[in-house]
Amino acid sequence: MRDTFGYWPLLKARPAYRRIWLGALVSLAGDWFTLIALYQLLDEYTGQGEAVGLMLATRFLPGALFSPLAGVIADRVPRRAVMIGCDVGRAVIVLSFCLVNSAEQVWLVYLLTFLQMTLSTFFDPAEQASIASTVAPEEIVTANTLHSGTWAAMLSVGAIAGGAVTQLLGRDAAFCADAATFLLSAYFISRAEIPFVARPGGAALREGLADFREALRLVKNDPRLLRVLSVKSGWSIAGGGAILLYAVLGEHGFPSAGGGTAAIGVLLGMRGVGAVVGPLIARRLGGDGEVWLQRAITVSFVTTIVFYAAFSFATSLPLAAFLLACAHTGISTQWTFSGSLIALWAPDRIRGRIYALDFMAYTVMMAISAWLTGRALDRTHLQPREAMQVLTVILVLPLAVWLWLGRRQLLRARGPTSSNTSSEPERLGSSTGSSARNS
Repeated sequence: MRDTFGYWPLLKARPAYRRIWLGALVSLAGDWFTLIALYQLLDEYTGQGEAVGLMLATRFLPGALFSPLAGVIADRVPRRAVMIGCDVGRAVIVLSFCLVNSAEQVWLVYLLTFLQMTLSTFFDPAEQASIASTVAPEEIVTANTLHSGTWAAMLSVGAIAGGAVTQLLGRDAAFCADAATFLLSAYFISRAEIPFVARPGGAALREGLADFREALRLVKNDPRLLRVLSVKSGWSIAGGGAILLYAVLGEHGFPSAGGGTAAIGVLLGMRGVGAVVGPLIARRLGGDGEVWLQRAITVSFVTTIVFYAAFSFATSLPLAAFLLACAHTGISTQWTFSGSLIALWAPDRIRGRIYALDFMAYTVMMAISAWLTGRALDRTHLQPREAMQVLTVILVLPLAVWLWLGRRQLLRARGPTSSNTSSEPERLGSSTGSSARNS
């Protein structure tokens, strides 16, 4: 089925979603100001790839530690309040990066990054669950695609602008700009009416982690959810290291282009261009049906591997940026469509925990990948382009897992016990499914 719903009509018809989207529009752009400024700060004060890798690992670590609790809170505490509190807290933390003015204070970068991303860990499941509750089931794919495209567009705009601002005005200007975007996001979200039904009975947060086991049981019993949860975490076994290498190659890999934060901004900006285009093309080609979403994820894995391989051999900045954009058409499609399938298949009462589980698996893999890649660059003779080639080969593994789980899912659906294994999310998927896909 190829029926799709328009982005502008959705924004006009769903004011709550529109305000959530406006908050994302501004805060996502600011995120890249801070990240590029931190790349430059660590390169100046340490000159070590391992320091940047540790910073990236620190960004992902809170997701591994706190995602179970974050998912429970997204299902038990009013989601608007969670998002506003996280935005205000992140504004204060980002401003605190201005305190780092010497190599002796670099430890603050890791502490503040950990605190910032801890709040992001609580913000993200609340936001994702809110999107699904502010639009109709048949609009979920459109909303998720728009949100994903916004993330990608703001990556492009924010990375290029952040690189220029950091180089021309300094790091503190970048940090102040990011803090302002978090406050503006909190304002927009405060004006959104987000449906939320408090769970009856055992609503105490002390029961929260026990409730997380319910999400694990659901994933175990629904092969579709198990498969879709392998997508982000699968890419992330190479993705954390790859993102580190974007910065290292941008800073030092293209001397004829001048290097520096501007070159990092170009690479990250073109990453954003590809991330915008990928889901839009995929949705145009196949629509919103569940079968197409799964097929598109397969094609996207292959696309990522092919263009990552080509990127690893590029020696000019324009060519490298183009190839990176092509690779991220696949990565963004995987990300968007897997998120949409979760929204379609997971019931609302537990959706926040499923998103948190997805986020936890992704962040664990990203942290390990980034740290190991940075360590390898500093402690072995591995060159950045060679490291990129190794990561590209590693990506064949999650593609194989995705295909194997798909075959297992198909065999189970056709088996004699398939009628006995139907679960609540399977019934939900059949009722909303053929018009769905994620951003």
